[in-house]
Amino acid sequence: MALAKKLQEIGESRNNNTCYYIKMYNSLSKEDQEALDDAWAKKYSANEILMALRAEGIKSSNEAIRRHRIGACGCQEKK
Repeated sequence: MALAKKLQEIGESRNNNTCYYIKMYNSLSKEDQEALDDAWAKKYSANEILMALRAEGIKSSNEAIRRHRIGACGCQEKK
């Protein structure tokens, strides 16, 4: 039953064009959001940023970052 519930949640989020990058970004503190924005402004690579996020226990993926950065995620907010 746990698998069925998880797949239902995934299906619902896909239907809502969820941007997993923005979902992660919005879960950060204001200070961490500013640090992340600053890292992008300083041209840190996606891999460098992903390594820093994971080191802090923040879940994200290269694919979520890539889709958001190229505008393929379907969200209205772009960071």
